[in-house]
Amino acid sequence: MFTVTICSMSPLVLPWLIYIMIPVLEAQEVKVTGYLGDDVTLPCQAITRPEDRIHQVRWELEPPDGKKINIIYSNSRFGVTVAESFLKERVKIKEQSLIIRDVEMRDAGTYICSIAVFPRGSFEGTTNLHVQGAMLILPRMIAAGVFVLIVVTMLVTTYSIIIRIRRKALVRHRVCTDAGDLVMCE
Repeated sequence: MFTVTICSMSPLVLPWLIYIMIPVLEAQEVKVTGYLGDDVTLPCQAITRPEDRIHQVRWELEPPDGKKINIIYSNSRFGVTVAESFLKERVKIKEQSLIIRDVEMRDAGTYICSIAVFPRGSFEGTTNLHVQGAMLILPRMIAAGVFVLIVVTMLVTTYSIIIRIRRKALVRHRVCTDAGDLVMCE
C-alpha cells in the first residue's frame, strides 16, 4: 500500500524533483576570443531561484600543460581574494564573471568557474579562452595611417594657402605709361 501512495503522488513529486535537481550552471562549454591588449569577460552565469544564495565563486585556470592555477575567490562572508599567479594584478570578479585586463597570449586556456549555492550545492562551468593578436594590430595600423594622411593633407593645404596669401601681399602693381620717348611709372 505504501508503493501505491508513492505512485499516486508521482505526478506531483516528479515536477518538484525536476525543479530541485535542475543544474545551477548551464552545462555547455563557452568559447571566448580575446585580443592582445584588450579586456575580456569570461561569463559564469548562475541560474538561481529567489530563495537561493550564492555563497562562493571560485575561478581556476587549466592551461594547456594541465596544471590548475587558482585565480580568484569571492565569498559572501569574507569578500574577494586574488590568488598569487601571473594574473593577480589583472583580474577582477563582477557578479560571477571573471574580467581579465590587458589580455596576454599566456592567458589562453580553460577557465573553470565553481559556484556554491545554498541550499542546492556546488556547480561548475568551463570557458575556453583563445587569444589572438593579428586582428588587433591591423585595424590600429590602418587607423594610424588614415590619421597621418589626414593631418599631412591639412598641413599641406594650410601651408599652400598661407604661401598664396603672402605672395599676393608682396606683389606690387606698377602702372607705366609710354608717352613717346618718356616712360613714366607710378
